[in-house]
Amino acid sequence: MKSYEKGFEKLFDEMRKVVIGQDEVLRQMMVAILCDANALLEGYPGLAKTLAVRTLAKLMDLKFSRIQSTPDLMPSDITGTYIIQERDGKREFKFQPGPIFANILLTDEINRATPKTQSALLEAMQEKQVTVGNETFKLDRPFFVLATQNPIEQEGSLSLNESVLVNGTLKTGKELLEQVRDCLAEDEKGTKLYDILAWTYALNPRGRFERSPCFFYTVPYEEELITVTTRTGRNITVTKNHPFLVNEQGSIRWKKAEELSKQDILVQPASFPQLPSMSVMTHEAAIARMQQRPIQEIPFDEDFAFWIAFLLADGSIGENCVEACQKNYPEALDRFIAISRKYGFSPKIRSRNGCRYAKIYSKPLVEYLSIRFGITGGKDKEIPSWFLGLSPELNKEFLRTFIALESSLRDRRIVFTQKSRQNVNLIAYMLLRQGILSWIREEKERKLFRLKIQGADLITYLRIVGWLDSRWKRKIDLGKAVKSSFRIVPVDRSKILWLVELLGLNSFHTLRKRTAFVHRSWYGSYKGIKEGETVMAVDALQKMVKDIRKEIRKRKEPPFLHLRTAKPRAFAAGIGLSMVAIAKDLGISKNQVWQLYATGNCMQEVQILDLLQDQYTRRMAEAEALLQYCEQLLSEDVFYDPIKRIRYRPSEGLAFGLTVPGLQNYVGGFGACGINHNTYPLPEAQADRFLLKIITTYPSYEDELKIVDKYSFHSEPPSLPILINKKTLFALQTLVRQVPIATDLKHRIVKIVTETRKREGMMEYGASPRASIGLVLACKARALMEGRNYVSSKDIETMAYPVLRHRIILNFEAVRKGIKPEDAIRDVLAKVK
Repeated sequence: MKSYEKGFEKLFDEMRKVVIGQDEVLRQMMVAILCDANALLEGYPGLAKTLAVRTLAKLMDLKFSRIQSTPDLMPSDITGTYIIQERDGKREFKFQPGPIFANILLTDEINRATPKTQSALLEAMQEKQVTVGNETFKLDRPFFVLATQNPIEQEGSLSLNESVLVNGTLKTGKELLEQVRDCLAEDEKGTKLYDILAWTYALNPRGRFERSPCFFYTVPYEEELITVTTRTGRNITVTKNHPFLVNEQGSIRWKKAEELSKQDILVQPASFPQLPSMSVMTHEAAIARMQQRPIQEIPFDEDFAFWIAFLLADGSIGENCVEACQKNYPEALDRFIAISRKYGFSPKIRSRNGCRYAKIYSKPLVEYLSIRFGITGGKDKEIPSWFLGLSPELNKEFLRTFIALESSLRDRRIVFTQKSRQNVNLIAYMLLRQGILSWIREEKERKLFRLKIQGADLITYLRIVGWLDSRWKRKIDLGKAVKSSFRIVPVDRSKILWLVELLGLNSFHTLRKRTAFVHRSWYGSYKGIKEGETVMAVDALQKMVKDIRKEIRKRKEPPFLHLRTAKPRAFAAGIGLSMVAIAKDLGISKNQVWQLYATGNCMQEVQILDLLQDQYTRRMAEAEALLQYCEQLLSEDVFYDPIKRIRYRPSEGLAFGLTVPGLQNYVGGFGACGINHNTYPLPEAQADRFLLKIITTYPSYEDELKIVDKYSFHSEPPSLPILINKKTLFALQTLVRQVPIATDLKHRIVKIVTETRKREGMMEYGASPRASIGLVLACKARALMEGRNYVSSKDIETMAYPVLRHRIILNFEAVRKGIKPEDAIRDVLAKVK
């Protein structure tokens, strides 16, 4: 067996001449080939995944073929198709084999292909054959699919006119395109990736937004674009394959734009973390750029936030002057005048038709505002997009002033009117910084937008941001509870109904001292769910969660636990367990159960009490898990917004997006529309066909130095010998299956795989029996490569990760906690010794 070890080491030595710093990746690839199986390689671009596969094919004298996955790749592009060929004056159909007819098929960036195309590989991977039309074609043996998968994706994109949140400000695709310099990478389809030294906010698995680095990309796009508009007036124009995060009857998942309908409900950002304060140009730098005479410094503080908000809302900026006017808030205009004088100006005051005007003649001031703050004149007086990055206090001061001057506060709502789409968009984002939702409506005939703040958001706005005067306090009581009927949460009906049933809240009404179910504050919304509704009002679900948490806490206290022996009927009612269910479970009559309830004694007392204890433990665990599910749907960072309208329009020829390593989502669109995503996960059935999922990591510092030395001086790859031919490979594959494995280790492997199927802790779905077979074979292959004729525990603990990581699906709670498949596998290995 030692001779095999030396042979494999020679093979790896040759591979290291080409691929540096990926030793474990190379070994795991070889394991897959020895097992006559397929492997999935995942890692960031530039980690030699493609190079490794190509090199391996050369060393084994195998026919190599490569497919570059793209969204428009069709199944026939992989398998081949029939073509019309003329021969002897006759036309006949001839099969033109596709790239799948090879020994090693490299499918590059498989997660850029659509699920339909990914599925085209299923038959070839499993049956080693392809079917085209009515004919089946056998593939040459050996046949392996080695697929690369990038965690960074550049598919699913936006119109160039859309804005995205980058570096604390809003930028359109066209604006970002103007500032790019060197292209980091470009693929065959013309997709270009740029590093713009930017960050954005992305939703993490815990349902919270976090600051994440991002890249900018553009992609040629000629198909039609889709504009999605929601009930709150938010909208975004995207490519057909652009994925949105949706809440589909209580299940959060990604859905492509072309699959959306008016029945879908988008997950929308409801708030952002506080943005880092933007640094503004210094007074000295602005003066140095001015052509007019210098003016005294204007401090960048709350007074400035008020002053400039007043000017942008109820003022004008001309070529040589600025002017503000006001009728309803005289004290506010007095403050504007006082601040102007503090800045060294003497406003000219006049009155006309009940309005007072304050005008400052100063061409240097106009130039100063443009250079230092990016504020220019014009008809609509655009708010600079970088104002989104104002400090928290300046943000509130600007909103308080600008919205009050441009709005009306009546009928328990604020109605804000603007002609500028950019201003409305920016204000909607600035409000989200305070956790305040707004409704936007475009009136195309009048060429203006109306933004409304209502319900609980109005109370939040007045409490946090405030108003220019206190007259509103006569109309609105901040202490009064306000319902927001438009705030809804799509839920899983079965989970809501089962949660209530687990605690017996909807039954056993004949028992004394039980709160009547219909008197609970959330009963109306629950009744709707029972009758077939799939959404609950947010405030109703919040009240239900609070009530359920209290009920669970009571059931953990000694008085309730004592009922099991003292009053078993009341105890059973408290966990939703009927007399019929107990009798059926134990195979006894209802009279026997009733005898215990009525007299406290019966022959089956011990059995019944033991069952009650078992059911209590199980039902409390289920109730707590379902309560967590409800709490997660109530994340403060998101809200749920039904789609109102879907429209189609021609493409501009180019689309763009952000690539966010790791989290792969970002915020963009008018009013912050949707959580935008950009990957295509492999279907579970497809992923299970891969024996291993191999993770490629960045090389060490020393290895990267070797890579730089090698490839910055020599462009030609080294000449490689053929070390393994097909005949030898077939013999090695046969030998792998003959490597002995001890019975106890075989049992351990099966126990490890079956442990993943227990829906406790982290797992939603576990691995199939194919994983047990795969783990045994992978361990045998590893043993052969190391020159051993036996499988060791180390083999199991090493190969469990690549065999299982793509076959297990973590539950919602585990994902929210940031737990990864490797953590779950490590936990299983620790349990099963």
